[in-house]
Amino acid sequence: MALVLKRALILLATFALAGCGAKIELYRNLPAHDANEMLALLMRHGIDVERVAEHSGTASLNVSTKDVPRAMSVLDAAGLPRDRLADLGTLFKKEGMLSSPTEERVRFIHGTTQELSETLSRIDGVFSARVHAVLPENTIDDRVPPAPSTAAVLVRYKAGTAVDQIVPKIKELVANSLKGVSYDGVSVTLVEAAQSDSGLPPLDAPAVATEASAPLYLLVGLVVGLAISLIGNAVFAFLMWRKRVGHTTNPAAP
Repeated sequence: MALVLKRALILLATFALAGCGAKIELYRNLPAHDANEMLALLMRHGIDVERVAEHSGTASLNVSTKDVPRAMSVLDAAGLPRDRLADLGTLFKKEGMLSSPTEERVRFIHGTTQELSETLSRIDGVFSARVHAVLPENTIDDRVPPAPSTAAVLVRYKAGTAVDQIVPKIKELVANSLKGVSYDGVSVTLVEAAQSDSGLPPLDAPAVATEASAPLYLLVGLVVGLAISLIGNAVFAFLMWRKRVGHTTNPAAP
C-alpha cells in the first residue's frame, strides 16, 4: 500500500508541474511605462504575465509558453509595444559647451511641443495628443515676407466625447503657447479610439472564462481522479489483506 501511495504522489507532482507551464521571455528592454501598460493589458485578458525589472531601468515581460500566441495577438491589436523613433530632442541633444542658434531653436520648439502634448493628453476624454509646430525664422530681406507660423495637433479621443467643445480649447491653448501662431493657424485632426484599439474590456464587464483557466480545470480533474484511484487501491489492498488474514487464522481442514 505504501508503494501505491508513493507512486500516486509522484504522478500528482508531475501533473502539477506540467499544469504550471514554463515561462518564456516575450519582450525585453521595454520602457517602464510601456511595460506597465502591456502588463495591465495582458492581465485584463486573463493571461498570466510576469514583469521583471532590469538594471538599465527597463523591464522584460515573461508569459507561459502556451499563452505566447494569444499574448502577441492582444498586444498587436493594441499597437504595443510602441515603435521607438528618434525624435528631435535626441537628434539635437546638447553634447558640447556651445550650441548653434539653430540647435537652440530646435530644442526650444521641441520642448514646447512636448509640454503641449503632455498638457493636451490630460484633457478629459483625450487618450493621447501630439503637437507639431512650424515656426519659420525671420528673414533678413524685408522684401520677402516671412512664412506664417502654424501648428498641427493630432488628438486621439475616447468614443462619446464632445469633441466640438474640445477643439476650440485645444486651438486656444496651442495659439497662446507658441509665439507667432494664431488661432486660425492651428489645425486639429481628431481620431476616435475604438474600444478594440485600446485592447481593454470595460471595467464593469462580467468576468469571462479564458483559455488560461483550462489547465487549472485539468489539474483539478487529475487530482480528483488520482484521489479516487488511491481510495480504490486502498480498499482493494485492505480486502486482500483481510482475505489473507482469514486464511491464516482458519486453515483448511485436512
